[in-house]
Amino acid sequence: MAKKKRIGLWVTVGILGFVVFLLIGSLVFVEVTIRNLDSTLDERQVEVVAAYEARTEAVNKLVSKIKPKMDLDADAFKTLESAEKLLKDANDVKSRSEANLEVDKAIDNLVFVMLDKYMYLNTPEVIEIESEIDTARSRIVLATTNFNDVAKEYNFAVENFPGNFLSNIFKHTTTETFKIVDYENIVF
Repeated sequence: MAKKKRIGLWVTVGILGFVVFLLIGSLVFVEVTIRNLDSTLDERQVEVVAAYEARTEAVNKLVSKIKPKMDLDADAFKTLESAEKLLKDANDVKSRSEANLEVDKAIDNLVFVMLDKYMYLNTPEVIEIESEIDTARSRIVLATTNFNDVAKEYNFAVENFPGNFLSNIFKHTTTETFKIVDYENIVF
């Protein structure tokens, strides 16, 4: 009888040990997943910034090409400079997202003024630069969409059990997502 009790005790201890092992293993798995998603978020944010920089380069080409001939419309250039400064100074997702929209509004305003008052500036070279801006904008949409997809996974992992338990221990917080700009309907 004593032998059966010992066997029963060992079976119980073994089952409890196995359950604890599974619990700890799942917590470790979730923590590793959260850290991997966090790392991927950083990579995706670098892609967003690179897309912003590509657009800035194209816009700088456009400005250098048309600004000398549009000296009566300095306000359009000042608005663009101000918006680009906001973007350059932005240091988190929310402020980058808001500044990005302001830059795009300023770009569209500048192009509108150019086409409205200085149609002769719309040369093949300028059209090619505008195409570069559009390509960069497409890159921005793709990069921000990719970031947002990972951010949703990350936020889900951080907000739901057992991730929320681990988040309290390891100080994981949710992240903002980028506003995806609808370039067709920008109002300036």
